[in-house]
Amino acid sequence: MNIAKFSGLLSSILLLSCAGGLGQAGGGGGGSAGISSQCRGGFGASASARKLSAFVNASADFAAGADDIARTLESACSDMGRELGIPASQMAASGDTPAVKAACDAVAAKIQSEMTDLRATGELRVTIVSEPPRCEVSVDAYASCAAECEVDYDPGQVEMQCDGGEMRGGCSAECTGSCSVEASASCSGTCEGTCSGSCNGSCNGTCEGECSATNAQGQCTGTCSAGCQGSCEGGCDGTCEGSCVVEASGSCEGECRGGCSVEFQEPSCTGTVRAPSVSADCEASCDAQLDARAECTAGHTEVTIEGNVGADAEERLGRLRQALSNGLPRILSVGAKLERLQRSGQTLVNRAGDVPGAVNNLGLTAVSCATQSVAALGDAFGSVSVSVNVSVSVSASASAGAG
Repeated sequence: MNIAKFSGLLSSILLLSCAGGLGQAGGGGGGSAGISSQCRGGFGASASARKLSAFVNASADFAAGADDIARTLESACSDMGRELGIPASQMAASGDTPAVKAACDAVAAKIQSEMTDLRATGELRVTIVSEPPRCEVSVDAYASCAAECEVDYDPGQVEMQCDGGEMRGGCSAECTGSCSVEASASCSGTCEGTCSGSCNGSCNGTCEGECSATNAQGQCTGTCSAGCQGSCEGGCDGTCEGSCVVEASGSCEGECRGGCSVEFQEPSCTGTVRAPSVSADCEASCDAQLDARAECTAGHTEVTIEGNVGADAEERLGRLRQALSNGLPRILSVGAKLERLQRSGQTLVNRAGDVPGAVNNLGLTAVSCATQSVAALGDAFGSVSVSVNVSVSVSASASAGAG
């Protein structure tokens, strides 16, 4: 749905609300991003009432998630800016520029200028190796959302699916796939974290010893004689600090990844949860709600800057290294969640076209709550778009200087 159509939709709902002479639902009560807390109590048991309730809840959670991401991103950029020596006044919001954009744009520009200036003072080689962040959503929470939205949905009769990722959780019986346990010892499988000894298989990350093969970015992609940071596949002879992932064979005392012969305990999905027989409206609401609640873990990021610079540039070089090492993992983690929110948020905006038909049958309170939700969703989607742009800008400024 384009902006013009979305604005028209909002206007039509506002007219319905004004015709009924109703302002905030229930006359008060704070809520998320301008949505009254009384709007989250439900509108009845009919199919249209349940779908509207799911839409309102999803809009509120999506708006809260968008606000949280903007604050997190602004905080990460502000911290990087201080480490780079950027005055607070240069990162402050002004006029119509959001705070997150002001802070992150200043940081992106500073990184680019520092890379250019430092290269001019000597031969520099910048290597940035980042392990991708991992996001997970709760399968049980998705099932609960679907059950509340869909009249005929029976969570006990539907097998939840995980598209584009894998199912993970506790498994009290036979685990098929792989088993991940927290480790502080040798690992015969894949060490996710840091292998302090030699990596017999493929070290994907930074190798502190001799690496048999590297890619164009300087990242080790072969065997590593010592100190692999990132992931070591094929066996870590030394100590693995992080998770040791091995092929599952029977029971798994850690996290089972793949399949379990009985129901997973507290299952999560690293992709998109799918519940067969759920309507497109409910799917859109549940996707947006769960993506807003997704837990994203930052991957390890290693920044290596090698070369000779003048003594007067050593301090600046240290600031740049510190800012990138501390800030990039946070920026990349936010970026992973933003990808989810942008995708599911767009779908929810598209499905909002069904809202006017639903509110006509549900009374004035539903009209007011729909009005608030559509407005909040539009503002939140705009906020997500801004966050996407600035997170890409900061990441690109660092990547452009690598090599």
